[in-house]
Amino acid sequence: MRIGVFGGTFNPPHLGHLVCAQEAYVQLSLEHVILIPVSTPPHKPLDDEPGPEHRLELCRLAAAGDERLAVSDLETTRPGPSYTVDTLEELHAKEPDN
Repeated sequence: MRIGVFGGTFNPPHLGHLVCAQEAYVQLSLEHVILIPVSTPPHKPLDDEPGPEHRLELCRLAAAGDERLAVSDLETTRPGPSYTVDTLEELHAKEPDN
């Protein structure tokens, strides 16, 4: 299965994020795109941070009703800074055929 991984702070998720995810789905012929909000970005502080759980819930609300999109709490539940390589390794370990 071909899946897309779209990570970011999503502070807050907005229409631009959704358009990018939807275009990736179409242009790359993906089965779905997973939105993965970062817990702690390693490269910049988050201004006006509502908290990772809040941003995760906003992503869920933004993706609701769009079967092309999924939301993962993989980074918001993992302690420490969020690095893409760690996320990809964890996703691959859970679903090695994807």
